[in-house]
Amino acid sequence: MKVETLQKLLDLDRRWIFLFVLIAAVGARVFEFDLPSHPKHHVIVVYDEIERLANEDATLLLSMDYDPSGKPELEPMSRAVLRHAFSRNVKIVGMTHNPHGQNLGQNVLEEVAAEYGKQYGEDFVYLGYKAGFATLIINMGQDFYDAFPYDFKGVDVRTYPVTESINSLSDFGYVLSIASNAAWEMWMIFGREKYRFSLGTGVTGVIAPDVFPFLQTGQIKGLLGGLAGAAEYETLINKPDRALVGMRPQSAVHVLLALLVIFGNTVFFLEKYYRRKRRI
Repeated sequence: MKVETLQKLLDLDRRWIFLFVLIAAVGARVFEFDLPSHPKHHVIVVYDEIERLANEDATLLLSMDYDPSGKPELEPMSRAVLRHAFSRNVKIVGMTHNPHGQNLGQNVLEEVAAEYGKQYGEDFVYLGYKAGFATLIINMGQDFYDAFPYDFKGVDVRTYPVTESINSLSDFGYVLSIASNAAWEMWMIFGREKYRFSLGTGVTGVIAPDVFPFLQTGQIKGLLGGLAGAAEYETLINKPDRALVGMRPQSAVHVLLALLVIFGNTVFFLEKYYRRKRRI
């Protein structure tokens, strides 16, 4: 093989790589194929917590703390958790700390509730958004009705069967923050540490590594990390949907990049070898 040929491969225009990535991503969506998904322990913990709520007839507080930029990763996660909870007749109180995410949380909650024939007020309630963040969490722990006297419709929260026995955050069986920002930290610092409820989180892939130390200390009980975490949860509940579909192009591109790295290094060392051999 000529050194010049190897050098041309090393100098390959990066736009070819972009084209290969595009072909891999589009091809993975056009040609459907199934990928194995093996749920990790921290994903199974979230599943087990929802199962515990069903057995104890406890209520889930689902805080969907994301905006449209986090929707592709986090809405499939919310949808999977809601499907699991409603299938097990777990009562749900939904809310958000993100002012741009109020409609996102409302829509996914109502859509999944309709799938399972659940009634607003009887099986679930959506509180919507309220400013305050850390102070709001503290207020919810001290007096839930003082923090949220009304739901997003403006109706007195005390009138709903779902929330009639909720006086504090301590009354929730499990709190799950699905967040594209630092909301999960706020729930942990100002909520879980003071009122000692069980707290789990679902975050974008880039945030997930920051959560692992708190999994090890037990401060966070269960983690769904990025689209992969959502796909693993869909596998657990046997409801394949957007996350598993979304993992196909992501996995295809990852494989392509790995092959390109191997190819690039191989060409690099071959070029060095033949150039050295030519000098000899």
